[in-house]
Amino acid sequence: MPASASAAADEFDDDEGFIVDIDSIQSHGVGAADITKLKNNGYYTTASVHSATRRTLLKIKGFSEVKVDKIKEAIQKCQVRNSL
Repeated sequence: MPASASAAADEFDDDEGFIVDIDSIQSHGVGAADITKLKNNGYYTTASVHSATRRTLLKIKGFSEVKVDKIKEAIQKCQVRNSL
């Protein structure tokens, strides 16, 4: 294996565990129906939701400001837990 391929493989090994599936926020009080709505709108990881603006998430049918805030808080909790 060329040295560059080995370095690339090591880079991916170091990132393992940092991609967190959106289903993990269910343990922080977000309902399965809301997670399904997120997936239907292209949000499959906690990072994708974290990077989305509140305004963008409010465009999802059925999402209120309170619900978006709850989802953002759950995302923060997942990221803190996974960084430990």
